[in-house]
Amino acid sequence: MIVTAGAVGLLLLCISMFCVYAIFTSVAGQGGKSFPAMMLPFAASPTATDTPTLTVTPSPRPSITPSRTPRPTFTLIPTSSPIATFAPVGSILDNSVDITHWNQVVTQDPKNADAYYQRANAYNSIRKVGSLDTVNATLDLALQDIDKAIALRPDQGNYYALRQSIYYNKGSSAQFEVDSEYLYHFALENAIKANQLGTTVQDPDRIIVIDLIAVNQCQAALDMLQQIMAKTPKDQSTYGGLLHIQSSAYACLGRLDDALNSVNASMFNNTNMEYKYELKAEYLIQLGRYDEALPVLNQSFTCCKYLGGYRNYWRAEIYYKTGKVDLVKDELMRGMANTWGRGGMLAYVGAQMSLDAGRKADGIQLLQLAEATFDPSFNVLRWRIQKQLAGLGAKPLDPTPSVFSPATAIP
Repeated sequence: MIVTAGAVGLLLLCISMFCVYAIFTSVAGQGGKSFPAMMLPFAASPTATDTPTLTVTPSPRPSITPSRTPRPTFTLIPTSSPIATFAPVGSILDNSVDITHWNQVVTQDPKNADAYYQRANAYNSIRKVGSLDTVNATLDLALQDIDKAIALRPDQGNYYALRQSIYYNKGSSAQFEVDSEYLYHFALENAIKANQLGTTVQDPDRIIVIDLIAVNQCQAALDMLQQIMAKTPKDQSTYGGLLHIQSSAYACLGRLDDALNSVNASMFNNTNMEYKYELKAEYLIQLGRYDEALPVLNQSFTCCKYLGGYRNYWRAEIYYKTGKVDLVKDELMRGMANTWGRGGMLAYVGAQMSLDAGRKADGIQLLQLAEATFDPSFNVLRWRIQKQLAGLGAKPLDPTPSVFSPATAIP
């Protein structure tokens, strides 16, 4: 079934209630307590005796191969250029004050490209404040400004670097992977242009690699990254960052054992440990090594409290797979309170519990939602879901991107 992401997005209007309702009415069918949908997500937690423990024996994993039609790839090969002498004017110390200041500059001089750039930078910096709608609206303001800056001065690498960041942030806030990937393509195009023109942004070539992974061009990302790694001394702390990016490329390709080896090797320094713990937990979960994944995931909660509630969804998956069903509900509730995401692992946990309780239609719907919302780091699980859907006589949603305003053309 092919639908637009806008149409399939209607699922997200009810998923926070439907998914949890499906999960806990499934548990109720096993002798637990039924939780009316309207009570969630603020219902009181049940006691351990309310929900029986269910031991799940994982079935053997089928051979895993991607089944989607390959997407078109970019043929533009980025080439490094000397770092430009151009640097941003001013310092973004207080974004609200900066926005007010640059509003005045734009009013006085509407052809001042740097004023639009600076205001876009300020909008992009405050994107995490407010609801998802507020965040997207703020990023749209940033995008409007940087488009104006580029139209006025198309030769500035830093302008494209900022637009890459804006598009990447928009992609990160999209619910469906097809929409994220659509936006990440714009990010990639701008990252390549910034690198060609020269930019003061740190490690612009690594940004290109990250964008390639985000658009599922995994082998191209790995090839480019290996060239960068060959030029970087292994005793430099930055080499650890390259290793954990390499692990993401391997995971994107389905090479989870290689991904695990790379992220383990990246831990020779303690930089960006929150991402390294996350990645390691992702790989272990997909490998079915839940007893190893749990302490790693717990470490990410200990070291890094503000990463997001999606980690609670992962822990709920571990609890469910290891028979600790009485702990699943609270984990999902905590996750829903701390992240916007209502697909991915939340839907996947709900799908498994629905199917185990004999609710095939609900299980299929949730599997479809999970498959459509997992990012490339969960490609192995996405491919596994595709096989599971086929076994149930169903297909992935295969949505097409929603309509977005075109970006300012890159010269």
